[in-house]
Amino acid sequence: MGWPVLPGAIWHNGHFADPVTERRVASPCLASTEEATTDAALVREWWSTPGLHEPNVLTVTGERLGAFAVSESLVMSLADDPWFAALPTPVLALPNMPIAYSLVHPPLPSVLMSDQARVVDAGMPMPLPPSALDTTPVIWLITPEQAGCRLVPADALADLIHGYERRSA
Repeated sequence: MGWPVLPGAIWHNGHFADPVTERRVASPCLASTEEATTDAALVREWWSTPGLHEPNVLTVTGERLGAFAVSESLVMSLADDPWFAALPTPVLALPNMPIAYSLVHPPLPSVLMSDQARVVDAGMPMPLPPSALDTTPVIWLITPEQAGCRLVPADALADLIHGYERRSA
């Protein structure tokens, strides 16, 4: 997809841990967010390090990828919208969490006037499937393939969210 990624810590015994050694780490990112890359050789190297676990897969919001944190109820309503059905965007979630993340093409609005959605700040690391938080997997509600391997422009999804909230108010 061309999204920059970096290796992420695992959740082990109530804290983030190095996937190779299970030792506690201070950050879920095992490399700085500035090191996020699309370099296939480096990605293969990061995920082929032998150890007890594979690292989680993190991407970083920024120039290539943006995200909106959206309430579960709004995600379900948007999924039923004919416009969204015709032009979906990837959506990821952790089961039993009240929000999901709609991935969008930047630029993002600085503010999303919504009670049920917010802009995820640039530079924020986000887990991608097949990552997990302890035993809770990160899953796709809408896979990149289902979205045609493209991201919806952020302003288009923001307009849809605003329109939906106006209609339901």
